[in-house]
Amino acid sequence: MEFFNDFIANVGPWLQGLLEGIGLPEVWARVIVMGVGGIGLALIPLVAVIFLIWAARKLIARMQDRIGPNNSGPYPGPYALFQTFADAIKMLTKEDVIPTAADRWVFNIAPIVILTVAVLIWAVIPVGKDMIGADLNIGIFYVLSLGSGGMIALMMAGWGSNNKYALLGALRAVANMVSYEVPQILSVLTVVMVAGSFSMQEITKAQTVPFLFVIPVTALLFFVSSLAEVGRQPYDLVEADSEIVAGYFVEYSGMKFGQFYLSEFMNNFAISVITATLFLGGWKGPFVDSVPILGSLWLLLKSLLVFFVLLWLWGTMPRLRIDQMLNFNWKFLTPVALVNVCVVALVGKAVPPDADVWLRVGALLGANVLLALAVLVVLAAAGRLARRRDETRQAAQVEEASPA
Repeated sequence: MEFFNDFIANVGPWLQGLLEGIGLPEVWARVIVMGVGGIGLALIPLVAVIFLIWAARKLIARMQDRIGPNNSGPYPGPYALFQTFADAIKMLTKEDVIPTAADRWVFNIAPIVILTVAVLIWAVIPVGKDMIGADLNIGIFYVLSLGSGGMIALMMAGWGSNNKYALLGALRAVANMVSYEVPQILSVLTVVMVAGSFSMQEITKAQTVPFLFVIPVTALLFFVSSLAEVGRQPYDLVEADSEIVAGYFVEYSGMKFGQFYLSEFMNNFAISVITATLFLGGWKGPFVDSVPILGSLWLLLKSLLVFFVLLWLWGTMPRLRIDQMLNFNWKFLTPVALVNVCVVALVGKAVPPDADVWLRVGALLGANVLLALAVLVVLAAAGRLARRRDETRQAAQVEEASPA
């Protein structure tokens, strides 16, 4: 195990030395090493998604009392493990259809942009102790900024298709993402305030106690807004089949459709990994200091737990209307997120970072519990007021309908 740890830490310098030894200039050797590392990092989500698609199909089928995939053709394999590979081959071999009136450049570039954005997110995610593509000091800001790239890709797909249903789906997707980015960014701001850094690696190291148990309201706000960002139930209005016929990629087929489908699952898995990194301690866990490679295993287990919760909601929650979705964000999530930032800022001022760790954890947790109780009280009061208004309106209607 020690040899394996040393290999992971030294494989980059070893490869660079090997390239320089055969006469390659230092600059080009470094570029090749960085390129190999980038390809290796990009393969993580690409390979993981193949098995996550299979797992999602099987798990949701069990939740909805369906059979699910159980046959992959003449070579089914155990539990239809090859089903996703068969689907990938089918996508690659299907005809690529482009609408006659489409803007060909925009139409063709959109799936490339959205898949590129889905891969680039992984550059700053710490996949283990001292294992990260680029430890940027603005890592989480980099992740959030890439969301704008995905938004542009969706708009390109809807506009370039020259189809009113695709355009409507793109506008819904953009409205969804713009709305829910506000509470998501406010939640990340709260994490940064507590951790004292934008770096994903530093945020992980700052979690003596996982932030889920320190600022649970923030974790819930981030997870709910992230569900809307990736278009999962109950926020899958982007693909409301009965209304807008599969959304912004309705005109795509073959490999281009496969790119949208793949990027969608990659974003789901990325959100699970980011949630585990921000609120569950990331790669931190028992025995990581002595066996660093175990950090990747801990991160994987935590991410799969979050992904299971995401699938649970995906397979059981009903779909919201567009007005309900937007009202929930602007009238509930965003105000709560703003108040949460203010509460955490006040606690951080009262109990500075150099104070006792457990005192700071207790203060932040107590403030979050009080905030949650206050939100429940306000919701209960609003519910009672709404019921009284309905009763008054119904009484007035009965009185008008009764004979004089």
